[in-house]
Amino acid sequence: MDKGKIQVQASSTADGRHPARPQLAEYPFESRYFHRPDGLALHYLDEGRGPPALMLHGNPSWSFLWRRLISALAPDFRCLAPDHLGLGLSSRPLAGQYDFRLADRVTDLEALVEHWRPGLPLHLIMHDWGGPIGLAWAVRHPDRVASLTVINSGSRIPPGYRLPARLAVFSAFKPLGAFLAQRFNLFVRGTAACGTVQGLSGEARQGFLAPYARPEDRLAVARFVADIPLSPAHPSYDYLAETDRRLDDLAARRPLALIWGLRDFVFNRAVFLDWRERFPEAPALVLPEAGHYLLEDEPERVSDFVRQFLKKAQVKQ
Repeated sequence: MDKGKIQVQASSTADGRHPARPQLAEYPFESRYFHRPDGLALHYLDEGRGPPALMLHGNPSWSFLWRRLISALAPDFRCLAPDHLGLGLSSRPLAGQYDFRLADRVTDLEALVEHWRPGLPLHLIMHDWGGPIGLAWAVRHPDRVASLTVINSGSRIPPGYRLPARLAVFSAFKPLGAFLAQRFNLFVRGTAACGTVQGLSGEARQGFLAPYARPEDRLAVARFVADIPLSPAHPSYDYLAETDRRLDDLAARRPLALIWGLRDFVFNRAVFLDWRERFPEAPALVLPEAGHYLLEDEPERVSDFVRQFLKKAQVKQ
């Protein structure tokens, strides 16, 4: 990585709204953009050389989440890390410009992969909402997949699982939750405050909060929460259920690894055990003292595990 080569590029979005790039010492990467036909731009990182490793963040994080893993993998892998539309440094679509559904996120990812033309199959590394998005893409394009690394994420809701109260208020009471998330930034601030066991450093906290300074920066945050498919009546339920039905076949053909912070208040121990029961042979890194942002709590252990897993998966191809 050339730390001096930081490109701050204005986006030609349809509504002209594009977040300014924050000055973050821990994010020394070149900003790149993919422009959709409607003018909305997806921001992404493309660092390193070698077999491609695609890193998909969740809500409300962004590619800043992957900064340490990118630094660890870039000597051996091409690290691709997009920001989902409306999050991070990607464009801020208006409510009428974009549907903010799981299917729309997968369509965005399909367009990005075609834009990148990475050639070799992709190693998918997924956290939080990056899991449903990446897995939905993977089961639809199995020949483009080299391996799957699932980090505190899910493809289904385990039987008996209940959203924690701090998240349920945003999901169950949608008008109130959207108001709190968008007007007062409570979802982003709450995740930053509760996402780690050790607490975020000042630089990390600044990094996670920086793209969400204005209410218009938080529309996608609220819409991601509203897209949690808790019942069959939800518009994204069947899409996620179809992904989950096809996952067993994909996992039988491609290496799958699990990385879990057991003190995650959302993707908790019950979610991990559901994965473990389903895929008992999958190598797993279990971190009892790590939370939702486990790459902040245990960056070295996560990076070492991922590097070793990807190299083994690469040999098996």
